Amino acid sequence: MNDKEQIEAEAAEWVIRLGADTSSDQDHHAFELWRSQSLRHAQAFHFAQQTWGALAALRDAPGSLAADMRQPTVRRTAPRGNRQGRRLRLAAGVAMTCLVAAIGMTSFWYGNPLTLMAADYRTAPGEQQTVTLPDGSVVELASGSAIALHFSKDERRVELLAGAAYFTAVSMGGQEPRPFVVEGAGGTATALGTQFLVDRLPEAVEVVVAEHEVRVALIDRDGPGGAITLSPGQSVRYSSQSGLGEISAKNVDQATAWRRGRLVFDQVSLADVVAELNRYRRGRIVIANAALASRQVSGVFETRDLNRALDTIARELGLRSTSLPALVTVLY
Repeated sequence: MNDKEQIEAEAAEWVIRLGADTSSDQDHHAFELWRSQSLRHAQAFHFAQQTWGALAALRDAPGSLAADMRQPTVRRTAPRGNRQGRRLRLAAGVAMTCLVAAIGMTSFWYGNPLTLMAADYRTAPGEQQTVTLPDGSVVELASGSAIALHFSKDERRVELLAGAAYFTAVSMGGQEPRPFVVEGAGGTATALGTQFLVDRLPEAVEVVVAEHEVRVALIDRDGPGGAITLSPGQSVRYSSQSGLGEISAKNVDQATAWRRGRLVFDQVSLADVVAELNRYRRGRIVIANAALASRQVSGVFETRDLNRALDTIARELGLRSTSLPALVTVLY
């Protein structure tokens, strides 16, 4: 590595060491000596600290794992001389640590394990899939999406567990008397026609209608304000915290561009763009601070070449990036 890379690697190591429960006064003294060597050392540590903070759960892992491995409470209460018991407890602690780490890596690469187990159909990052349901309805799953089927004699219910899906529903009538309902995060979208999109965003669910009409309702709220009907070209967002939002006009071709291998953004915040890009790639993109997250992005990007998309966005916004290959890319 060159000098810059060496300093950045050392800075990242210091963030981890100082964040561990086992860090000592000697560690802190050694760190102060390292940081005082030059302004570059101090700047590299500040940046590494900001980056680690943005990684949330990963930031806390070193301290948590160190605590699991030490097992201090078990050692104090264990009878002296019971070496076999201590070895068994240590082995159990190591096994639990490995299990937690395995679950964490599974979540990082493939999504929530509970979602994976509950899903009848799912797509990996970068994958799309078209599914024909038992009633003949068709679902197009976007990248990183999952659905579970709950068909009964009374209704055809599809639960959107993650991601986005475009539905072409077989209409009620004739031999199909059951309503077609898509459930997601505390609300439902009931098809009164055929084609519509349901998208689970980070903080809300969005329903976009392409053909005919869709009735959107909150599951645990009756009366005025608890349900609305959307027409073609209209959309609405809802969440359990804020309820149903206002009906707005929506460019359906733009909202469903992923079906054609494209992502289209028109004055969208960098935070929302990054959330969308993260659906299509392994590893994660994180933004160093809130001021950058609010910057606006416009453009058309190919889903098969998101590295170029990320480079273009960074260049147009005057940002820099640093990466831990296959794991994290930080925009700053």
